[in-house]
Amino acid sequence: MDKRVDIFNLLKGEGKLSTLHVYQAREVLDDPYEKTKTNVFMNPLPIKALVRQISFESLRWKYPGQIPSKSIEVVAEKKHETLFKTADKIKYGDDFYSTLKDDSQNFMIMVRSDYIVVILGLKND
Repeated sequence: MDKRVDIFNLLKGEGKLSTLHVYQAREVLDDPYEKTKTNVFMNPLPIKALVRQISFESLRWKYPGQIPSKSIEVVAEKKHETLFKTADKIKYGDDFYSTLKDDSQNFMIMVRSDYIVVILGLKND
């Protein structure tokens, strides 16, 4: 018998999980002569996750590189890792976020044994 505690069932029972809407995008060629492309967003996929605000000082201390203020930390199930990597934009509340990418470490995703921690930066567009 597995004696580990399922953290997501516990948080779901406490009402601590929030819903994120993950938007995937597909590039469409508008004009073949000018080679202009547009992103077409598909229907959003809802994900239940624990969302925490991070102070700017904490971001500077823990993560290298340029990290925008108003970033959030998302703790989600491990099965959503590829969804966060391929997401074009992520909606939480009224704001849109994107997964932060670092040149040396690729994505700001920390993989743990049964969950992932993703850092999302506020999109300005």
